[in-house]
Amino acid sequence: MSLVKVIRHGQVAIPANFREKLNIKEGDYLELELDGKTIILRPKVFVDREDAVKALHEMMNEVHERTKNLDHDELDKMINEAISEVRWTKTKKTLIADNMVK
Repeated sequence: MSLVKVIRHGQVAIPANFREKLNIKEGDYLELELDGKTIILRPKVFVDREDAVKALHEMMNEVHERTKNLDHDELDKMINEAISEVRWTKTKKTLIADNMVK
């Protein structure tokens, strides 16, 4: 656990080990949430809309090329595995962040 001091204008410094583990850099945005008497900070990334649309189209084209010869059951299995992997990664990040706060 780290102890931080609130300075003028309500500012606090996030300890270096927290910033390094969460890859937080100067100028990054954090989402702030109040949960009872607990303050939760979450790193957030903003993406230019045109870049996001372009990346989405590229991914969709790649997915189409890789899956055009698969039957629906195979495709459903791949999708479910990918969703599970993303959820597990998100859970691991939350657990890591929770352990840093304790």
